[in-house]
Amino acid sequence: MTYLLHTLMGLSLIVFQTAVRPQIGFLGGIYDVLIVYVAFLGLFRPLREALVVILVLGFVMDSLSGGPFGLFQTTYFWLLLILRLVTRFLHPDNLALRFFAVGIGVVVQNGLYIGLALLLEELAFSLAPIKQAAMTQLYWALGTGFLLVTFFRHVQRIWDDFLNIYFVREAG
Repeated sequence: MTYLLHTLMGLSLIVFQTAVRPQIGFLGGIYDVLIVYVAFLGLFRPLREALVVILVLGFVMDSLSGGPFGLFQTTYFWLLLILRLVTRFLHPDNLALRFFAVGIGVVVQNGLYIGLALLLEELAFSLAPIKQAAMTQLYWALGTGFLLVTFFRHVQRIWDDFLNIYFVREAG
């Protein structure tokens, strides 16, 4: 049943990112919102559960985007691994970790995109607009990432409580 929640949340974020966000003017420079969900999965969910979800979400985003295939899946995978390594040293409830987790994801995604463009020699223009876009995304991530990770954690707790109340029977 937890995968049902992840499916609903992931599809909602994909619809928001691909259909709603481009229609709202001031959200034009916002980061990939699925990075927040991947950060939540990396911090608070078991590795097996998180891997399945990010592989599916990454494939869907790569299929829908016009970018290089594998960019989203690679970004989500590396972010998950980085956050799992960091949580060996810091507790996932650490507020500073929640604050910077989405920023790390934005840096990883932009780094992979720029590195791939340089590798394929498709970067025939100045890095200044890319740097400006990356900084705008980083500011958005630092401003909203903590709130969204906390929101997803709260939704997961509500979902778990709902399942425990209505679907888990006590023996007796």
